[in-house]
Amino acid sequence: MELDERKKKILESIIRDYVATAEPVGSRAIARKEEIHLSAATIRNEMSDLEQMGYLEQPHTSAGRIPSQMGLRYFVDCMMTQETLTEQEMTSLRNSLLQQINNWNDVVQEVVQFLSRMTNYVSFIILPALRFEQIRNIQLVPLQEGLALLVIVTDMGVVLHQKIPVASSITPEELQAIAQTFSRVLRGRGLNSLHRSQLEILKEQMLKEKRLLDSLLETIDHLMNNSREEKIMINGLMNIINEPEFKNLEQLRSILSLLEEQENLKRLVPDSMGSEVGIRIGKENKETDSQQFSLVFSGLRFSEQIGKIGLVGPIRMEYWKAAGTLDSVRAVLEDILDEMNR
Repeated sequence: MELDERKKKILESIIRDYVATAEPVGSRAIARKEEIHLSAATIRNEMSDLEQMGYLEQPHTSAGRIPSQMGLRYFVDCMMTQETLTEQEMTSLRNSLLQQINNWNDVVQEVVQFLSRMTNYVSFIILPALRFEQIRNIQLVPLQEGLALLVIVTDMGVVLHQKIPVASSITPEELQAIAQTFSRVLRGRGLNSLHRSQLEILKEQMLKEKRLLDSLLETIDHLMNNSREEKIMINGLMNIINEPEFKNLEQLRSILSLLEEQENLKRLVPDSMGSEVGIRIGKENKETDSQQFSLVFSGLRFSEQIGKIGLVGPIRMEYWKAAGTLDSVRAVLEDILDEMNR
């Protein structure tokens, strides 16, 4: 049902006050606002109408009202204007990401940290199953006697790594030489595209260390294949603790358990989505355990693939800020991803 301007102003005022204080909002608090220009009695009548229409609720015997989930949905769909990041904030984020452009893992980690810090909500990115085939660089970093770290940089800037055993007799210089040979042979290709001549080069270099050659080839193949699985990165779980809605210990434990389980979070967001920001409020979430909070999400274009980026917060959420911040960050990140893939 369409609301007149007076009811819209009162509904928005109640929503913003309730989001800020987590307390029911009374007519006198609204009447004191300069932009309302209505008496407390008139506001009470309008609030009563909004309650009967389903947009407000009166908790317990309090004289104040809080927005219903129906009221929040009306506000989000018909009234809300997103508050995007400032140009300065977007430039700062972009510069920070550009400093890490050669490491996709660090870029993604920086983004979820930034989102969580700017909104005080839980942030997440669900990475698509990456379809890279080519290797850009390989390094072998000595860790301790008998152990080295294999580091692979792919054509999409993704960094894969795994510890591997090495003979204690191999020196750091020999490890570096082996890595350089692997990089030279594998650069611009994957294991599936190796010819016999390239394998011969590797065998000659590794003549004395056939066991290490087999281990390296097996580990590289394992890392490349595993990276084709969908992954998720989460930040800001402890922000949930600061929300008054989640002071109940059992409720808090249930929410943290839900969000910490990656497969659960994947199920919360739609399977397919575009670049527009979507919002699910409380009971609009399908999973019963997830109906205690709201979800703000968007698709994330990654070359020809689509990942997912989003925020989880209380039903009493700053939707205007969450949606605007998410949209701004998505745009910056997609620009960075385009640069990484050029």
